[in-house]
Amino acid sequence: MENQSQLLPLLTNLLSGFIGSIIGAFIGAWATLKASKVSLNGLYQQEKGRRKYEERKQSTTVIHALLKELKENQTIAQEWQNKTNTVLMSREAWATFKGHISFLPDKLQRNLPYTYSLLSDYNSLVEYDRYKLSHGAGYVDDKMRAAAEKFNGDVGGVIAQFEELLK
Repeated sequence: MENQSQLLPLLTNLLSGFIGSIIGAFIGAWATLKASKVSLNGLYQQEKGRRKYEERKQSTTVIHALLKELKENQTIAQEWQNKTNTVLMSREAWATFKGHISFLPDKLQRNLPYTYSLLSDYNSLVEYDRYKLSHGAGYVDDKMRAAAEKFNGDVGGVIAQFEELLK
C-alpha cells in the first residue's frame, strides 16, 4: 500500500508537468505566430511603401522626360516662323516611355499619341526633303511649315497638362 500511496503523488506530479508542458507549448506557439504575423505585416508595409515610392519615381521620370522632349520640339516648331528649318524633332522619350503612360489621366493618354503623330508627320516631311529632293530647293517648305505649325498648335495643351501634373 505504501508504494501505491507514493505512486499517486508521483503520477500527479508527472501528469501536472505534462499538462503544464502542453499548455506552455500552446502559449509559446501562439506567441510565435503572433510575433511572426506582426513581423510579416511590417515587412508587407515596408515593401508596399517601397513600391509606391518606385512608382512615383517612375511616373515623375516619365512626365519629366516627355515634357522636356515636347518643349524642345515646340522650340523647333516655333523656329519655323522665323526661318526654314530642317531639324528633326525628337521621339526618343516617346519611344522609351509610350508603354508606361497608363498612370496619366485619360485625356492626356489620348492626346499624347496624336501629338506625336503630328511630330511624325513633320519629321517625315523633313526626311523626304533631305533625302529625296534637291537640297535647299524648298519644294516642301510650305508643307513642313504647316506641319510644324499644326504640331505647335497642339503641343501647348499637352505641355500644360503635364505641367499641371507636376504641381
